[in-house]
Amino acid sequence: MINSDLPHGNESGDEALERVLRTGPRGAFVLAGVTTAIVLALWLAFYFLVFIPHANP
Repeated sequence: MINSDLPHGNESGDEALERVLRTGPRGAFVLAGVTTAIVLALWLAFYFLVFIPHANP
């Protein structure tokens, strides 16, 4: 059901929130790092494969 309650287990709301916040940012940092590495690799590939060959006639 849309409005059904989720099982809480033995954790209170504050304990569950602390557990999520301890592990939550790690995934965001990994995703940002991987994305930055991909963008940097594409930029370097474009630079070395397009700009450098055209600079030397």
